[in-house]
Amino acid sequence: MSVFKDHKISLRHVLEFIPEALLSHLSASTKVDYYSKVLHGKKMFYLLRFSIFDNEKLSQ
Repeated sequence: MSVFKDHKISLRHVLEFIPEALLSHLSASTKVDYYSKVLHGKKMFYLLRFSIFDNEKLSQ
């Protein structure tokens, strides 16, 4: 896992601050998984967080 340049923090430590119950509640209340059968909202959230931490230059 990558770390910030000046701070020693990993993605796992950041994700520990966000409870699983909150992610489940948000996905249920926003109905983000209504049409999706494979790529659920929780996985998408984790993938976005990983890409922010892993890459220095982000694009669409």
